[in-house]
Amino acid sequence: MSSGDTWAERLRSLFGDVSCDTAIILGSGLGELADLALDSLCFAYSELPGFPVSTAKGHPGRLVAGILEERRVLLFAGRFHLYEGYDARQVVAPVRLARALGCRQLLLTNASGGISDAFVPGDVMFIDDHINLMGDNPLRGEFGDPFIDLNSLYQRRLFEDLSAFATRQRIRLHRGVLAALSGPSYETPAEIRMLRLLGADAVSMSTVPEAIMGKYLGMEIAGLSLIANVAAGLGPTPLHHDDVLNAARNNSDSMIALIRHLLCRWSPTAPN
Repeated sequence: MSSGDTWAERLRSLFGDVSCDTAIILGSGLGELADLALDSLCFAYSELPGFPVSTAKGHPGRLVAGILEERRVLLFAGRFHLYEGYDARQVVAPVRLARALGCRQLLLTNASGGISDAFVPGDVMFIDDHINLMGDNPLRGEFGDPFIDLNSLYQRRLFEDLSAFATRQRIRLHRGVLAALSGPSYETPAEIRMLRLLGADAVSMSTVPEAIMGKYLGMEIAGLSLIANVAAGLGPTPLHHDDVLNAARNNSDSMIALIRHLLCRWSPTAPN
C-alpha cells in the first residue's frame, strides 16, 4: 500500500467517506478559501502519521474536505517546500493523498514574484508552463514508469473562459511561465535577469513538484499565481516574506473569485 493510500485509509477510519473530485493546494496567505467550504470536515496534518509538518509562515497545516460550487473538494491549507528541508518526493504528499481520495483534478495556487514588465502586485497569472530550476524532481527514484510527457501539463483550455470572467470582474489576469527555485533566500537581481532571458514571467519556491506528481498520477492540472511583489532588482525596496503574506491576504478576494469560477467551468472529462 502506498503512503497516499495509507493516509486515505486513516482519514476514512476517522470520518467515513471523504472522497472528493478536486484538490486545491493553497499558497502563502490564501488559507481563507478553506473557511468557505460547506458541510466541511477539518483535520490537522498531524493526525496523519508520517505526513510532513508544515513549518512555513502562512501555511497553517490543515486539510478541509467540503463543498465549493457544488463540487466535493479537498483544500490543503499549508503546503511543503524544499527550503523546509524536504525533498521533492516529500513535498508532494498532499497530491498523493488527494489522488488516493479520488481527486482527478488538481488546482495549484501560490504567491510569486513578478518578472514580466506587464505584471504588478495584485495581478494573477494563469500558469501556462513552467521552468524547473529546483534541482530536484518528485519522480526521482519512482519505481513505476517516470518518463512522463510534460508537453501539455497545464490545462491551457481553461484560460479563455477564465480570462473573460476576470475582465468582467475587473481582475487583472495574465498567462505566463512560472520558474521554480528552491529558496528560501530570494533570488538575486542577476538570477532574475537570467530567468527573464529564459522566458519566465514569474518566480516561485513551490508548485512545480506538485504539478509533476499530479500529472504522473493521471490528474488534470491547473495553476494560478498571485503576483505578490516584483522580483528582486525590479523594485525599489528589499523583499520580505511578511510583505508577500500581506499582499496575498489583501488580494485574496480576486483569487477566490477566480477559483470559484474555475470550479464551475472545469469539466474533468473535457480534453486538454
